[in-house]
Amino acid sequence: MLNRQQIDQFHRDGLLVIKGVFSGPELVALQRAADQVQQDGIAGRGSGHGYRDVDGRRQYYRTDGVLWERDAAFRTAAVHPGLLAAVGQCLGHAFMPINDSLVIKLPHSGVSIPWHQDPPYQGPDGLPATFGIPNFDCDVYLDEATLQNGCLYGLVGHHLAGHVDVERFEEDELFVRDDAIPLEMSPGDVILHAISSPHGSKANDSDTLRRVFYIHYMAQGVLEGLHPDWVGNKRGFAGGDMEKARAMISERVRAGWSAPDSAQVDLTPDGFVFRGQPITPPHYWETLIADLSPEQVRVAKSLAPEPVSGAARARR
Repeated sequence: MLNRQQIDQFHRDGLLVIKGVFSGPELVALQRAADQVQQDGIAGRGSGHGYRDVDGRRQYYRTDGVLWERDAAFRTAAVHPGLLAAVGQCLGHAFMPINDSLVIKLPHSGVSIPWHQDPPYQGPDGLPATFGIPNFDCDVYLDEATLQNGCLYGLVGHHLAGHVDVERFEEDELFVRDDAIPLEMSPGDVILHAISSPHGSKANDSDTLRRVFYIHYMAQGVLEGLHPDWVGNKRGFAGGDMEKARAMISERVRAGWSAPDSAQVDLTPDGFVFRGQPITPPHYWETLIADLSPEQVRVAKSLAPEPVSGAARARR
């Protein structure tokens, strides 16, 4: 469970590292499940795989939206009690697991991820204002992430400004900013990153593998307000989706992993609800956005030079 300082850090920075969420046999099960997806992606077997053209060769680097159907390890991970608690504490609303992805940087694969925000904030026509309910991905690290194998970099403190003009910068300019934080991770660690937070990563130039399992949980208001095209096409808040979530919990129990305690995180007809404290107030980003001055929004959107806080520097 997160403390108040961690929750406040997430809302201030748009990024939060949570160490050691997954470990032992459960982490091994996730790694083995990822091994199979990776083999199929390299061979071009199955669906959901993504590829990049790198120096004239077709390079596999991700699989989207099919992991829960492929392996129990991905399903049981999505209802890990510690992960559900962290999501509920930072979100402040009932929520459900909506989408999954596996991003893989093979050794010397040459695939970098340009600086961007996730849709609907991405690109010059991205949403100009941040939605008032927190919206973030959970990045579950299956391998060590280092500077050498293409760890994630995040620009802290820009997530409340809507679209941020990363497009006017050369890639290398952003990696050397004071507020660009390299996030070196260990297997089993988790990052919560706001989809409105600018982020990117360099290519893997090492002999090591770097894989991240992404789970996107959302409040119903976020799903319907920002991603209406996903309603009915991905998991959501319908009765059948609730049954799938209950089945995930049952599968987790059968696997021998710890299950969510309904006194802390309860699956209700409205979705998963965090019952404890501390917790984020509802619509909290509306409050934070209202407290920003026009000049603060301008600076955040334009990435104008601005001294970064001592706390951010300490995380480098």
